[in-house]
Amino acid sequence: MKDWIRNALSIRQPRKPAPVGSLPAVGVFIVREGTKMLVTHPVSAELWDWLVLSGWRNMPVKADRRKSMLLPDGALKALIDATPAELNQTHARLLALAEPRD
Repeated sequence: MKDWIRNALSIRQPRKPAPVGSLPAVGVFIVREGTKMLVTHPVSAELWDWLVLSGWRNMPVKADRRKSMLLPDGALKALIDATPAELNQTHARLLALAEPRD
C-alpha cells in the first residue's frame, strides 16, 4: 500500500549509490545498476578507481536475491588486460554481453 501511495503522489525518492568500499576480494560479486560481475582476479587500486567511477560498487549484502544481469566469467580478466585507452570500449562490450541471472 505504501508503494502505491508513493507512486500515486510522485514522492518516490531515488536511491543513492552505495558508498565506495575497499578493494573487493577474489570470489565476491561487485554490482552496477542491476548488473553483477564476479571478481576472479585481484583488482589493482587503479582499476578499482576506474570501476568506481564507472558505477561499480561492492555488493551491499551477502545473499542478494534481487533479479539482475550477470557478466560473463572472463569479464574482469578482459578489463584487467585492456589498455587504459581500451577500457571504455571493453566495458561497453562486456555490458552488452550480460545475461539474466538464474
